[in-house]
Amino acid sequence: MSGITALMMFGASGFTPVVNTYTTGTGLTETVPTGASQVVIEIYGGGGGGAVKGSGSVGGGAGGSYGKKTIAVTGGNTFTYTVGIGGNGAITLPASAGTQGGASTVSGTVAGGSVSMSTGNAGPGTPAAAGSPSTPTGCDVGTLGTSGTFSASGNGGAGAGPLGGTGGGAASNGNIVGGGGGGDNSGFGGGSGARGEIIFSYT
Repeated sequence: MSGITALMMFGASGFTPVVNTYTTGTGLTETVPTGASQVVIEIYGGGGGGAVKGSGSVGGGAGGSYGKKTIAVTGGNTFTYTVGIGGNGAITLPASAGTQGGASTVSGTVAGGSVSMSTGNAGPGTPAAAGSPSTPTGCDVGTLGTSGTFSASGNGGAGAGPLGGTGGGAASNGNIVGGGGGGDNSGFGGGSGARGEIIFSYT
């Protein structure tokens, strides 16, 4: 194996890149592997749930937002993380709102400084309006999910970021990752938002 190839695969320090992906978890600890010098953290929020009513236009839930941050680390540093859950679709008639999508968060103090990232909570659809996305905080790059729609179908908004899922159609669940749930105007119940995700990529 040539020296150039070895450096491309393992880096100058000989550390083999590690990627840890989480789709659930609340208040859990992530420990930086020995030999890592940098991490790219990506957070995806859960999508908002869709509303329900008996007729007319109805609101779909917003898609979950996305954030990304790169920071220096050293082995043994720790983060605390929570993966945002999808909001529930509404089921109570004559008319009710879904619940908001859960925020994905990462916090901690590491070699490169303090980290406090959050996607915020994706807004749920209501009987009178579509859900709105939340602005990510503490990120180098932040992208909002899209708003739901207020219409007869009440489509959910799309999740943001490279893995962002599409929103659900009428009364349908949002697609992973972070798609908003569709609203329902026939009384059966709104769709639920899709879960979020967190990825730690170490080099």
